[in-house]
Amino acid sequence: MTLEQKIGQFFFPAVFINDIEENIQEIERLIKDHNIGGLTFFHSRASAATNYESKSAIEHNDNSFERLKELITRFQKCATTPLLMSIDAEWGLAMRVENTPQYPYAISLGALPERYEYLAFEVGKRTGLDLKAAGIHYNLAPLADINSNSNNPVIGYRSFGQDKVRVSNFALEYLKGLTEVGILGCLKHFPGHGNTSVDSHLGLPILEETLEELMQNELVPFIKGIQNNVDSIMIGHLAVPALNDGKNTSATLSKNVIENLLRKQLGFDGLVISDALNMHSVSKLYDKKGQLEWEAFNAGNDILCFAENVAEGIQEILKNASAERVEESFNRLMKYKQKAGILEGNFAPEGEFDFEATSILNRLIADKSTTKIKDNNNSLYLFEAKNNDKLAKLS
Repeated sequence: MTLEQKIGQFFFPAVFINDIEENIQEIERLIKDHNIGGLTFFHSRASAATNYESKSAIEHNDNSFERLKELITRFQKCATTPLLMSIDAEWGLAMRVENTPQYPYAISLGALPERYEYLAFEVGKRTGLDLKAAGIHYNLAPLADINSNSNNPVIGYRSFGQDKVRVSNFALEYLKGLTEVGILGCLKHFPGHGNTSVDSHLGLPILEETLEELMQNELVPFIKGIQNNVDSIMIGHLAVPALNDGKNTSATLSKNVIENLLRKQLGFDGLVISDALNMHSVSKLYDKKGQLEWEAFNAGNDILCFAENVAEGIQEILKNASAERVEESFNRLMKYKQKAGILEGNFAPEGEFDFEATSILNRLIADKSTTKIKDNNNSLYLFEAKNNDKLAKLS
């Protein structure tokens, strides 16, 4: 490959499963003309979090999964280098695709007693098998964020909880489940999106903690993941002034955060992927097309997720980056494509959904994660609640 073709591998544009043919053909053109390295799938343009202001109705499509498989097969046929297909499947493919297996949210898994942590492994494993059935080999999950701020509008139930040890353990079990079936995993959103009160899809959250405070709390789950060879870490669009000489620079654009803290201090040598570059916290920072992609790459990201200016971004990186830096990220990406098995051509959809196994697992998790806060067997309370129309049925 030429240097320019290698740079193309760093770009993972978004694909909307339910999109018009013209836009699908544009993705095919990007694959053929720019040798992009992968794709990240979303349900539809209306479902994108950055479209929140428009409040467009999301159209249900019973055939989304078949459409997804068709697109993956179609795109792989266009690629000279096999594409690494990715998706956010935090609670299963159902997060993005109708009529596919859905598993409990992370907050439910985090409610499990310690002796049932293995159930998070099972969720990761079953999710991985479901992804393979679609032809996807990279899950942008789970969250390593600690849910420590009740005013957080974007983390909440996606987190395993507010205890750093439990978040660490459950995230690791989930990752091990993915690895068991050959799916790459990803801890997000470094250096920790839990203690924020701004949605980074719409604005830039700011973490006021010092490095010492981060090391004692937010970074703990990431450190445990690094110690256990997590495949990749996603950098969050959030500012940590203490790590950037007091500046509110997004972590995704900060060498101090990625190169100095994550790479050098914490010793991470896996893939670093940016959070989606279309998010409003960073997408409007630069007028020049391609500048954002260059800045994100220059900060230390290997993969540029949801890059919107592919051609321009490639040229900016080609113009500004050293060949050594390009080779470093390219070799890292190829290593993980090799690990996923796709370089040998093993990227076709494999297997079928097992809805029965999913149901059994979900019921077991529901049973074991239920926490009894107060026990009152007095049936008079039931009759009183019923008579006052205050009796709710949970099933």
